[in-house]
Amino acid sequence: MAGYFAYSMLGNHTGKLPVVMDSPDFTLQGLDGNPFTYSANNTGNVHIIEFMFTQCPDICPATTYNLVQIQEELKKEALFGSKVNFLAISFDPANDTPQVLRKYADRLGMDMSGWSILTGKEEDTKKLAEKFGISITKMPDGTFVHTATSLLLIDDKQRVRKVYRMGNDMDNELILNDIRTLINEKGA
Repeated sequence: MAGYFAYSMLGNHTGKLPVVMDSPDFTLQGLDGNPFTYSANNTGNVHIIEFMFTQCPDICPATTYNLVQIQEELKKEALFGSKVNFLAISFDPANDTPQVLRKYADRLGMDMSGWSILTGKEEDTKKLAEKFGISITKMPDGTFVHTATSLLLIDDKQRVRKVYRMGNDMDNELILNDIRTLINEKGA
């Protein structure tokens, strides 16, 4: 994974995104209380997966805000919800109840026609994050710190193709271009 980060910092001049790793399959709980299994809900779309928690003071809401901006651009191209879906995975089930997550989604403008907000037991979401190479640590005060690269681009074959920095370090135009690259790759 470290080699990938060095590679991505130098830039990709081939026009094709490398395969970082296969995405692990997982089952978490949707806001409706029903199980959400990634492979069963993967309709061959491109996905962005964000690991987050609603009580995060800075990086998580900034990331979601940026993703909503990307969502709006994808909607203009009729791609959001039809060819591209976003998944927000909360790792703080004690605070992130379905009601709290719905309010968060409403407040930030998440269009639920293309978003799935998922949660699960704290240890399950932490183990899932680790499978993606993301570290989550619960602090003594009950808050969390996590890897700043907790935003993943997944292709239609459930392969991680890019890992991004979150929050104010996001490059929305780069992410949009990478999404378009994967959509075009799929059509090729």
